[in-house]
Amino acid sequence: MKETRRKLMLAGAMAPVVMSMPGRALAQAGDYYKDKIIIINVAGGASGGHTRYARLLQPYLQKHTGAREVRIVNMPGGGGLKAANHIWRAKPNGMEIFFGNASTLILASLAGSPGATFDPTKFTFLGRATSEPRVLAVGGKSAIKSIQDVQKLKRPFVYPSQGTDEDFYTMAVLSDALGFKVKAVTGYEGNADTALAVIKGDGDGHITGWSESRGPILAGDKHPVLMVTSAPSPDYPNIPIVTEFAPQAKREMVRAMATVLETHRSYIGPPGMDAQAVAAFRAALNAAMKDPGLLEESKKGNRPVAPLDGALQQKQIAELTKASASLSPVLKAAVKAIQ
Repeated sequence: MKETRRKLMLAGAMAPVVMSMPGRALAQAGDYYKDKIIIINVAGGASGGHTRYARLLQPYLQKHTGAREVRIVNMPGGGGLKAANHIWRAKPNGMEIFFGNASTLILASLAGSPGATFDPTKFTFLGRATSEPRVLAVGGKSAIKSIQDVQKLKRPFVYPSQGTDEDFYTMAVLSDALGFKVKAVTGYEGNADTALAVIKGDGDGHITGWSESRGPILAGDKHPVLMVTSAPSPDYPNIPIVTEFAPQAKREMVRAMATVLETHRSYIGPPGMDAQAVAAFRAALNAAMKDPGLLEESKKGNRPVAPLDGALQQKQIAELTKASASLSPVLKAAVKAIQ
């Protein structure tokens, strides 16, 4: 497990890997998408974080693939499983791509979720766009002010959920590791809906990416009580880090969870995707992630990017899925509890 974490952290710091293809083959791969339409199936609603990132990258992917159009199609449902299952069955010609959290695919498989009709290691991983810490936040007017307050509740911690996504599974792991009960309220469409429920007081709190909660936190509408990450950040030093806060006996489990979550927002193709399409999309994504225009937009919009090359990600997903098997009993219990 430590070796897998070391590889993942090293990979995140590495520059994108250059394709090791002969010059002629690389040129052919580069023309693969020229004048074609690429459909990006976004695992979430139109107002969600995935969509905002997908739209941020859209013009740069179009530029570097040479595609006539990069079309964003929202596919909410099942916490990302609807979009994942769609891509699992899609033609492997690379014209339809999934964009969402790679962690959902891993965790749903480990949980034996009936909605996951796929093997996460057999998807074609095309590259990560960003990875950011996830935060457990409560409403700004809530009586809960700290993670210790959550632990002391004499009732279950109520959280609005958009389905069995990575946040649902993270809550299950936190509940087990930190010793508090949880109650999921399902039926929400996405982060915007769950955030509104928390702010209105219809739920105690929820987990989301830091960039999604940053605005409401600064406005006082939400309050952070715990960061779910494997390393502290100087940007928010006063918020407890779960890998340091959890009891010693549970730390390996929460480290495994945090490492899975760091796979985050990624482009993923169907199994057996055409080799030229794979090479072309990975190369275009690597170029897009280094494009000065994208980097400037990312900075201005407080949408940080953290690219990871698809070829490297493909190997790590297989390693990570195997190394995180210890999470399976807790995740399966969480799924069973809502059936």
